[in-house]
Amino acid sequence: MEDFLLRAGALADTAETIQITAQEAESILWPNTTADLTHTDSIKDLYNDLMKLKRREVDLDLHGTFISDYYRAKRIPRGFRVRNSPTIGRQNPGFCKKWIGIANKCSLDWMIIVVEEVKNELVFTKESINKFEMSHVTTLNATTSTQYMVKLQDEIMRYRNDLIRFKKQKVEKVEKVNFDYTHHQVYHWISGERRRLPFQRNRQRTRKPQFLSIDTSSADSTSETDTRATSSQGGLIRDTQQTQSSTFLGAERHTNDPPGKYQRTRRGSKDADLSEEDRGTRSINTRSKPPTRRT
Repeated sequence: MEDFLLRAGALADTAETIQITAQEAESILWPNTTADLTHTDSIKDLYNDLMKLKRREVDLDLHGTFISDYYRAKRIPRGFRVRNSPTIGRQNPGFCKKWIGIANKCSLDWMIIVVEEVKNELVFTKESINKFEMSHVTTLNATTSTQYMVKLQDEIMRYRNDLIRFKKQKVEKVEKVNFDYTHHQVYHWISGERRRLPFQRNRQRTRKPQFLSIDTSSADSTSETDTRATSSQGGLIRDTQQTQSSTFLGAERHTNDPPGKYQRTRRGSKDADLSEEDRGTRSINTRSKPPTRRT
């Protein structure tokens, strides 16, 4: 073993290096390259690749449409709203108006640049689709590929309809945004409201259907809850008295019991259920009892 470590250089006192020249590296490298490998994409592979591009085109188109509608209506979705609240000047209406105006401008500018980026991505995606179809025009126009192309068009049409139906079913998001504006609850800090988070223990988690190939959380954010409790309206306060109990070495002591009622005893002791006074009386009676004589 020592001979192996010596020949491997593991016993050297200093860090030894080796030098590989370019000529040696060229002689070691594999002579073939990936350009020499011939591969013909099947119609099924082309179908899957083109399907991804077509779906992304639909996603970007609908995403830009919905955000543009929000912007034209001058309604800011919850995902685009500024969460920062002022720490001073809340009693000054002029200051609050300026704060809200700046926050609104920031949100609207965000929406504009997002729509602009979506438009750029859409243009790039359409160009990618055209390049893909031109580079595989022979395979895509073949007689054997006709059924795949027909199936592709049907799948894209079905995908678009399902996505529109999915967004239409989430019309409550639009209603929530309209509710915030009609009830002046866009910025909760100015109305003095406090949001109460829902009880989430043992709550079954539901996942959002994965229709989109892009992230649309900015427009469809549901981070705010609908349950709100205002300081002016108050609310129902439940005065439930909870009895907390903890087992300590075999004795259970309730928080409502006076101290000293249950003392520390070993698990299984007969004095575990006796109070301090009862145990004292028992000890006195035990000492006063005369010893039993053996005959």
